[in-house]
Amino acid sequence: MKLCIITNRYPANPDDTASPFVRDFASALKKRGIDVIVHTPDYVVENTEEEDGVFRFKWQSSKIPIGSLSLFSPKNLFLILSFLQLGRKQLFDLIRIEKPDTCLALWALPSGWLAYQVKKKFKIPYSVWTLGSDIYVWAKKPIFKQIIKKVLRKANLLFADGFDLAKRTEQLAQKGCQFLPSNRSLPPLKTFFCPFEFQKKHFLYVGRWEKAKGLEDLLLAMALVVQKNPNVSLSLIGWGSLEKNLPQIVEKLNLKNFVKIIGKVSAKELSYQISLSDCVVIPSKGDSIPLVYSEALQMRKPVIVTDVGDMGFLTNKYEVGKVVKPGQVEELAKAMLEFISEEKDYIQNMPELLDLINTEKAAEIYLNSLGIKTETRENKVSEIEESILNG
Repeated sequence: MKLCIITNRYPANPDDTASPFVRDFASALKKRGIDVIVHTPDYVVENTEEEDGVFRFKWQSSKIPIGSLSLFSPKNLFLILSFLQLGRKQLFDLIRIEKPDTCLALWALPSGWLAYQVKKKFKIPYSVWTLGSDIYVWAKKPIFKQIIKKVLRKANLLFADGFDLAKRTEQLAQKGCQFLPSNRSLPPLKTFFCPFEFQKKHFLYVGRWEKAKGLEDLLLAMALVVQKNPNVSLSLIGWGSLEKNLPQIVEKLNLKNFVKIIGKVSAKELSYQISLSDCVVIPSKGDSIPLVYSEALQMRKPVIVTDVGDMGFLTNKYEVGKVVKPGQVEELAKAMLEFISEEKDYIQNMPELLDLINTEKAAEIYLNSLGIKTETRENKVSEIEESILNG
């Protein structure tokens, strides 16, 4: 079988942070005998590696991700139109040449819309894999909500990378949606060295430096933590719109001796930095199951998460960390202080949870949904889905 993956982002190289799980998912499918081609926009990055079967189309703005363009700018509306027109044209050309049996769109917009256009033109079935922002953000905007509804309802199959997200997708589509985890495997560490400075309790943040990700809440909580226990440190890995102001925020909160701003790192360096930490903090105000959640579990690190998407449910069910309400700085600080002082084993159930959300599992679920049988362990997913539905 030949599959065309249509995706808003595809990593330019192994260390690219742009949706790195897509490459792992495609690789898992290839291992199972699926012929995979990828249609994705081209973006300007330092090192774009050529990869067999990956077709990157040029459009008017290859520097800014399509999802980051503001809709209030007439110029950006022109860029979005350019994306849709050029993306559709080059996708149609690819379909004529490669003749795939089916398509899988990652995100309902704009990839889902492109897959819908393929179905109308070539009668090729498509599935949509919702990944958070398309449902939690874009589907709340009236114009895009109607487009997303149509894309979802015309799709042959629906998937979502979270249980809560699947329920919300079902409500929009008025039909079933199956859980399909998004995950990437971090490279294992060959050696490990813990520097003296990290003999303190060390917290780690990994993700975009945006208000919606709760980074400012974490820094405010950290300021409260050091007042009561100065034997603590925090490292920040990522990038985003807060980057220019981050040093000033840290200085204003008197955290220069407690917070280390690292920035972007390679996958290998990320493995190392997570290993150095005692706990990974995910203070997001709106996520499903972010990649860093599974990355922390892979390195056997406890988490402190906000109760958004499925993070709170899974963290409590498998007892892999602490859960706080989003946007509650004092509650977050309290959880961090409790973690510092307690001696609790959060590791015991991590392998079972990782088995639920790993990439190999995702490949099996997807192919079984298409009627292609593989060795699978779907009973565990069904149990979790039943737990969600029963509250």
